Formats: sequence, structure tokens, C-alpha cells
Amino acid sequence: MARKSEKALSRKKFAIKLSEDLLAPWMKKCLNIPTLPQSTRTIIRELVKLDLNIQPPKQSDSKKRKNCTFCQYNLRRMTRNFYQTCSRAMCGEHHV
Repeated sequence: MARKSEKALSRKKFAIKLSEDLLAPWMKKCLNIPTLPQSTRTIIRELVKLDLNIQPPKQSDSKKRKNCTFCQYNLRRMTRNFYQTCSRAMCGEHHV
């Protein structure tokens, strides 16, 4: 029951708000999964209303080059760029 100062929500709006409130903690946990697709990650950030701070890849201190983890194996693209969060190697094509 709504308070006198608040307007009562319609059933549809209440169900949508309830589902968003219940799913918010789960969606925040999913953002920590390193293999989550970028499109899904963007949608979750919009729904949870988090800032879109995409961390740029960092240059590794070592001079070693590694194969890009996102390219097909037969391409064998070598790179020195790594994601900060998961330390995966990525080439210029997969650079955000």
C-alpha cells in the first residue's frame, strides 16, 4: 500500500522496478567475468547505471610479445598490449 505522499505504482511499473532491483547485484557480479562479451558488458552498465570507465590496455613492462588471445590461432598476431584486468594479450584490431 502506498503512503499518502507517494503515488501508487501501476502493476507493470512495480514488476519492472522489482525485477531491476533483484537483478542488480547479479549483474554487478557478472561484470567481473573476464570473458563476458563487450556488448553485454555495455548493456549491464547502462541498466545498473555504472560509469563507463573502460580501462585502456597497458603496455607490458617486459619486451616479450605474445599472440593475441582474441584472434584465430592461424593468424598468429603478435602484440605487446595486454588488458589490465585480465592480463590477456590483444592486437590492434581488438583494441577498444
